[in-house]
Amino acid sequence: MAFELVFIPSPGIGHLRSTVELAKQLVNSNDLLSITIIIIPHSSGKDAGSDSIASLFTAARDRLRYITISVAEKQTGDSLPAQFYIKNQIPQVREAVAKLLDGSPSSRLAGFVVDMFCTSMVDLANEFGVPSYMVYTSNATFLGITLHLQSMLDEEKYDVSELDDSVSELEFPCLTRPYPVKCLPYIFASKQCGDVAVVRRAEGECVPDCGGAGIGGGDKEVL
Repeated sequence: MAFELVFIPSPGIGHLRSTVELAKQLVNSNDLLSITIIIIPHSSGKDAGSDSIASLFTAARDRLRYITISVAEKQTGDSLPAQFYIKNQIPQVREAVAKLLDGSPSSRLAGFVVDMFCTSMVDLANEFGVPSYMVYTSNATFLGITLHLQSMLDEEKYDVSELDDSVSELEFPCLTRPYPVKCLPYIFASKQCGDVAVVRRAEGECVPDCGGAGIGGGDKEVL
């Protein structure tokens, strides 16, 4: 019997590219496995063109395909926070998965692989009675920096967005030498960093329900 995995990456070409590379490795390692990647359009509507998306799949086998869903609602004013926007797409993703299963009666749904920023989709995997697995599409170093900064914020030691000019470097357990504060990605050096930490703590309630986790999309970074 053939098996089907459903991948749900966070909106954005960067997340999609890493997800496709991971999916390629899996289908190349198992001839009984097929993977469908469900693409959720970005809330801003500024997605990569269809040609750019299709090019990611050109060298893939027939057992790797994608479906782009229609978003649940069009934003006319301020966009929803990312976690709420993703959660609002559950009905569209549910419908896409149901149609996929109806069209592949010889395949059995084996599980969902969800982006760390799409953990609301774990509930959908539970609806279909299959396990879910979480994947972090950036590399392990980026994850280590993120978790350390979140830990510092949670423990009220410091908020990186409020550091003054006297602090030029920070120590990270995942790095062998101090890292310059001015080189941190914008998301960490801005007030948005605190918002990201709050969202992650809220979404973290879903993480224990996952059957496993993976980091990155390269050969040496998949766990």
